[in-house]
Order: sequence, then C-alpha cells, then structure tokens
Amino acid sequence: MRALRLSAGLCFLLAATTGQAADPLGTYNGLGQGAGRLIAVPDMPPPPMPLSAVLPPAWRDHALSLAEISWLALRNNPRTYAAWAQLQAQAALLGQARSAWWPTLSLSVPLQRRRTTTAAGYALPQQDTASPNLSLSFLIWDFGHRSALIDQAKANLQASELTQNATVQSVLYGVQQAYYTLLGERALLEAYQAALDESKQALTAAEALHRAGQATVSDLYQARAALAQAQANLAMAEQTLTGDEGALASAAGLPLNTPIRLAALDVTASPRMMQSVEALMQAALAANPGLRSAQYQVSAAHAGLSAANRSDLPTLSLGADQGWHAQNGFGPTQQYSLGITLTVPLFTGFQHTYQVAEAHAQLAQARASLESIVNTTQLSVWQAYYAFRSATLALPSAMAQQENAAKALAAVQAQYRVGLATMQDFLSAQSVLSSARVAVVRDAINRYLALAGLSNAVGTVMPPALGAPAP
Repeated sequence: MRALRLSAGLCFLLAATTGQAADPLGTYNGLGQGAGRLIAVPDMPPPPMPLSAVLPPAWRDHALSLAEISWLALRNNPRTYAAWAQLQAQAALLGQARSAWWPTLSLSVPLQRRRTTTAAGYALPQQDTASPNLSLSFLIWDFGHRSALIDQAKANLQASELTQNATVQSVLYGVQQAYYTLLGERALLEAYQAALDESKQALTAAEALHRAGQATVSDLYQARAALAQAQANLAMAEQTLTGDEGALASAAGLPLNTPIRLAALDVTASPRMMQSVEALMQAALAANPGLRSAQYQVSAAHAGLSAANRSDLPTLSLGADQGWHAQNGFGPTQQYSLGITLTVPLFTGFQHTYQVAEAHAQLAQARASLESIVNTTQLSVWQAYYAFRSATLALPSAMAQQENAAKALAAVQAQYRVGLATMQDFLSAQSVLSSARVAVVRDAINRYLALAGLSNAVGTVMPPALGAPAP
C-alpha cells in the first residue's frame, strides 16, 4: 500500500507539472528570448573542417591541360563523393526491399524472478523462470506489394546512377567554364597591356611634339587622359583575373591561392559543327543523364503507386515457434507451433486512401518535372548551338578588324609625327584597335564556352560531331 501511494503521488505530481509548464522536458531551452534576437550558441567544439587538396608537385612547373584540371576536379570535388554516397544509399534501399522475400528468424529469452507477498504478510517461495523462444515468420503472398516496392527501388537506383553521371558532367562543365574564362581573361590582360603600351607611346609622341612646339597642350592632356584610362582598364583586368584564378582552383578542388599555369588560348582554332540543332536536341533526349534520371523517377513513381494500391490487400504468412520453459522446482517443458495466418485489413483509419492520393500526386509531380527538364534541356542545346554559331561567324570579322585597326594605327602614328593627323585621330585609332582585340578574345572565349555548354546539355563529355575538338 505504501508503494501504491508513492506511485500515485508521483503520477499526480507529474501530471500537475505537465499541466502547468508548457515545456516539461525542456526542449525549448536555449532557443533564445524570441524572434529577431540572436541565440547563444553552446560553446562546443565544432567538427574538424576537411583538408583541402593540393596540386601534385610534379604538376607545378608546367602548363596544365583541361584534361589534367578535370582529373583534379573529379578527384577532389566533394560533389562527386556526395553523389557516390547517395548512389550507395539507394542501392542499400534496394537491398532492404529485396529482403522482404526472405523469412525472419528471431530469438527471445525472457528471464524473470518473481516474489509474491500475501495480504497476511506471508511470502511465497521465490520463482525463477527462463522461457527462450525461437520464432520464424515468412510472408507467402501479398498480391504483388513486395514486387512493386522492389520495382520502385530499382527505378530509384537507376535514377541515382544517372544522377551520379549528371554530377560528374556538371563538375566537368564547371571546370570548362572556369578554364576558358580564365584563359580569356589572361588574353584580355595582354590586350589591355598592349593598349597601355600604345597609350604610353602616344603620350611620348605628344610630349616630344609639344616641346618642339608642334602640338598643343590639349594633345598632351588628351594623351594623359587616354593613358590613365588604359591603366584603369589594366588594373580592373588584373583584379578580374585574380578572381577567375580562384574560381578555377575552386572548381578543381584546390585552395583558392593555388597558382595554376595554363597554356595560352589558340584563337585561330576553328572547330566546326557537323550536326544540326535538331539532331543535337534528339541526341540530348537520348543521352542527357539528368533527363534520363527524371524518366526513371517517373517509373519509380508508377511503381510507388502500384505498391500503394496493393497495400490494403490481404496477406498470407507462415509462422513457426519453438519454445522452452524452465522454472525452479519444476522440470523443463517445451512447445512448438506451426501455422498459416491470413490477414485482411478492414479499416486503417483512411491511411490507405491517403497513401494512394500521395502516390498519385508524386506521379504527377514526376511527370511534370520530366516535362520541365525536357524543355530546359532542349532550350540549353538551342541556345548553346546558336551562341557557338554567332561567335564563330563573328570571330573572322573581329580578327580582320583587328588586323586593319593595327595597320590604321601605324599609319596614324606616322601621320601624327609629321603633323598630318591630330591627337584625336591618334587616340581614336588606338581605341578601335583595343576594341577589336577585346572582340577577338570575347568571340573566341564565347565559342569555347558555347561548346562546353552544348556538351553539358547533350550529355557527353565532348560536343558531338566537331571538325576539330576544343583544346
């Protein structure tokens, strides 16, 4: 009676505490005083940060190719490891689904000591019992529910395999973008450096003619202004170049301050597209891993709907038990049983109804996602194809403009020295040449970036059907 009274008191105290406090278990402790206020983070040691990879020593003294940087990226980029881990997890889920075809075997060994006291205060003898029991259960028939779950897991595994491929190609595409952008920025830096040298020559010529009384002070000021502008352009290009170097190092999984040597960009290379845009879009529908992954996700949603429809059907199971019972003062006994159980779900609180509704919604979502990815993929191929054509058609004109602008500048320089041209003519010829150099670099880089985007959209490592591959 004393124990009963103590238990009742504890239950009453717990109920009273739960009713008075909004957080009896203290789960809201440490969440701060309210919205819009900083939360005091517990002083706990954070997990160690992963160590960054380093450039192999043998690669530090020579210009790296795109293939070498891509190898570093696939080796060091954490996205590839995350995709691989996700693929392994999905394979484990398939194993879990297949395990439903196997029987389950379990062993339970309850040990118990019992002591009974009568109301008169007499204690009965202590009883120690052990009752080990071995149970076997095997689901014989479930009207295809397990098979549907296995089909769903298989489709999800195939989708994860293609997602792994899409991740690899995405990493490679990021490297290509950073690689060509950096090469272009280095070429632009050379163009701005040439423009700076020419501005210095213009200022030197203006100063010489001004001392000789053959040029006005206005020519001198114009030349100085042009030199300041050229210095500003070069400084901005240097800062952009530093940012692009960090972007390429990050894409390769290296520390941002890693010095990376690259070969110069060959703007005279002329890759040609041998396929039509329609053929490339068809190739993308067949090869793009992200799109094919979405197709398998639709298959997985179909299998999930089939499993949901079968979840309320009867099941037939085989069960077997073998048990032993030992108690002090008595001889050991054993028992066994073998039987078949038919389970017919009658009412589950509308759970089956909402499971089917959820499966229908997931199937509709997967179909809509597939349609969206098809549209996005075709648009990416279309835009990359015509970006490549635009840059390819513009590059020869830009190169011709650069060649003629260089000749024009040389002629104006000679004319300016003998007084047949003004400083305005001199600076205008310099500006035209500088713009032509920038246009040549931009068109060459845009062409390679379009090729990289086209290969990523089609789903191949390199663009298909090119007359000459990108360097």
